[in-house]
Amino acid sequence: MNQLPAATLELKICGTTSVEDATMLNGTEVDYCGILVDVAFSPRSVSISQAREITRAFDGSAVILLCNPSVQLCTEVLETIQPFALQFLCEESPDFLYQMRDSTDTELWKSIHLPWLDSQASPRDYVEAGVNRLLFDTQINQGGTIRFGGTGHTADWKQVRKVVDRVRPTPCFLAGGVHADNIRAAVAATNPAGVDLCSGVESCTGKRDRGRLNQLLRQWRTIQTGKASA
Repeated sequence: MNQLPAATLELKICGTTSVEDATMLNGTEVDYCGILVDVAFSPRSVSISQAREITRAFDGSAVILLCNPSVQLCTEVLETIQPFALQFLCEESPDFLYQMRDSTDTELWKSIHLPWLDSQASPRDYVEAGVNRLLFDTQINQGGTIRFGGTGHTADWKQVRKVVDRVRPTPCFLAGGVHADNIRAAVAATNPAGVDLCSGVESCTGKRDRGRLNQLLRQWRTIQTGKASA
């Protein structure tokens, strides 16, 4: 039986598609609101102008998720939205991340997808390129198209834990199939700096469910106060 870590964890709720769903997070323990911009494969993707309005509605820090973006798109997002962080969701290279690191002080986050993809560099390569945080998520092949994250599929926690230990002190977030019923076990198994979830607090794709969010937050509070173990 693993004891949950005593250190304060951070919580990111991703896939926010509306002002209504963003305001649902206000006044809660949620640290980060994730918003996908121009991600073609995702039904949760919004435009830059929509993302700006969602960001303004949230009282915490906004993280904008991009998939294989151009430098031009990154620049437009930074200037228009002024997010806390850019999260790179797909097959961006360490060279690209290094280029972005050289051009902005905004935090840069990188998703690493399991099972491993040949098109991904190693976590250490991304750390050396200057990313501030890594997120370990899942990927699936759906109708010939790879979906990066937001799949509801649980990540391989044993594999995540091994990599988290290797790249410390770089903060790592766990994503992939996390919900109220397994979040305590997930944290105990992987010892992350934070947890990132999406479908676990939705009533349907792209629509946040207040009841499921409240259930998740109740479990989150027990973890934060050190009352839970798994």
